[in-house]
Amino acid sequence: MRLNLKMVSGYFLACGLAWAAQPTCVTGTLASYIALGAEGCAFDGTIFANFAYSASASGGASTIRADQITVVALLIVPSTAGFNFSAPWSVAKEQTQDSIISYTAVLPCGDVQTAQLSLTLGTAHIGGIIGSVTVNETTNVGKLSVLDRCTEICQTKISDSLKFNPVSVILISDHVSLSGGNGGSSLSEFASALNRCIPCV
Repeated sequence: MRLNLKMVSGYFLACGLAWAAQPTCVTGTLASYIALGAEGCAFDGTIFANFAYSASASGGASTIRADQITVVALLIVPSTAGFNFSAPWSVAKEQTQDSIISYTAVLPCGDVQTAQLSLTLGTAHIGGIIGSVTVNETTNVGKLSVLDRCTEICQTKISDSLKFNPVSVILISDHVSLSGGNGGSSLSEFASALNRCIPCV
């Protein structure tokens, strides 16, 4: 993922104007978040912006549109903010489906605390002995992955987290991938969160 000039300039503009200019992040569709553009929205002192989306499918599966993805802003007191993404992700036998959601998180100016990213898998279902549901989160501070996967033997990892040193901007890309295998698979939702005060919990 590239950090382009718009994102960099957006960071310094945000620091110059503080966070009062941004609307508060609220429940909406991913399409409505994309429409916010580089201005984005503010939540718990962090500006989330530059939302983008791409999707694909094969074998006759439906391609999930941005207006089919519901985005719910999450706040866990005292300093954890993030989003719950839900959509009708579902494939039948031998089908695949991919959704890639990307955005930036601009942390408060002068924030020097170690922070933590977390990723949580919602309700997933594998219909046969072969199939998979994975969500991989790629960022400029590290990678996270959650999954429900069966290759005759099933593996489940419903949460992942990583701590990172202070940065100004986090570049986030969440890749939802479903493989129907021999019995289909589905996913209801997943959540991505940012905790800016680990000792506070």
